[in-house]
Amino acid sequence: MNEQLPLLARQPIFNRSMEVVAYELLWRATGTQRQADAQRDGDMASSQVILNAFTELSFNDLIGTRKAYVNFTRSLLLAPPLINKDRLVIEVLENQVVDQAMLDALAQLRRQGYTIALDDFVLSPETQPLLELADVVKLDVLALSRPQLEEHIERLRPYPLKLLAEKVEDHEQLAYCLDAGFDLFQGFFLAKPKIIKGRRLTESKQAVIELLTTLHNPEVDIGEAERCIARDPILSYKLLRLVNSAAFALPRKIESLRQAITLLGLDIIKNWVNLLAMSKLGNKPNELYIAALTRARMCEVIATTSSGRPRQDNFFTVGLLSTLDAFMDMPLEELVASLSLSEGLSQALLAHEGEEGEVLSLVLRYEQANWDDIDWAFLRKRRITPELLTQVYLESLHWVGDVMSDFSART
Repeated sequence: MNEQLPLLARQPIFNRSMEVVAYELLWRATGTQRQADAQRDGDMASSQVILNAFTELSFNDLIGTRKAYVNFTRSLLLAPPLINKDRLVIEVLENQVVDQAMLDALAQLRRQGYTIALDDFVLSPETQPLLELADVVKLDVLALSRPQLEEHIERLRPYPLKLLAEKVEDHEQLAYCLDAGFDLFQGFFLAKPKIIKGRRLTESKQAVIELLTTLHNPEVDIGEAERCIARDPILSYKLLRLVNSAAFALPRKIESLRQAITLLGLDIIKNWVNLLAMSKLGNKPNELYIAALTRARMCEVIATTSSGRPRQDNFFTVGLLSTLDAFMDMPLEELVASLSLSEGLSQALLAHEGEEGEVLSLVLRYEQANWDDIDWAFLRKRRITPELLTQVYLESLHWVGDVMSDFSART
């Protein structure tokens, strides 16, 4: 096993319209010792991210047409690698020594057309000169209190730069940051829905719940599933369009719901109807659909790789339904209680129990770059190395990109 290959993840950055405008590329070591080494040697960590993202991996699969935020240490700023300025945002790490040499290096990069972001910025006499050279300032909304945030925002307003709120953990924080005037947002808030109490579901959400309840009833048969889907002509059209797309690459054209269900199987059809039904909730950012499919695909591929069996549809289901709370703006516990799910599937979603739950848990940790919390022993027993897990992630992104380009799930 090549011990030098790092794990790579990406975290989306949103604008005020909740559109993804960039990704931050992340790297952490996979073991405790290597994690400590990486923290001591930020140059190595940043260099590996740059090398992998721009040379070893498919950069377009990673970020598409958007820009990549990459951490730069002082050493990299003073001797920067040659990278396309249109694809890179240089993110100046906090706690770097700010002196004339660094300011001159940033000024030179700015003249060359690079976008400069200041990570975890805290205003002080030492850091204030950086503001004249920055395009984006990232403020940690967890590390700074509300009064501190308000003070920073007020003092930064005179500068022609964008404010990025990072570590936005829920919808309440997002609402506060929107009201405070932030331009960009980063965090796990898509996976942390706002808890709604005492409010009736909209008709569209209620219809989705009813559809999923019917389809996930263990007693449902092909005929009942066909009738259930056929009640919604738009959903039927989308499903037929999807099964005839490159996502399935079937040898012949499918012209009826019964034909699609019979050929592909009820489990596969249910998985895609899950996503199509949730896509009817039109107020969600496109990144949520990408994240849902990537998570589902990773769960499926990990299970397939470790078992040797060609398909593991229940793992895909667990990955996809784990994002249902973000689509519906309701706690997952309430949604699972309202669906006719098997006990095993319910426990996998809520308690991460059973093999499906364990795979879901490690995929969630991978998404958030929590490498030290991943159960590597679980993966080793299934012949999955850290390098193979990285490959699974990148192949999942590529697969989702193909699906999304061939078929738009949004109404």
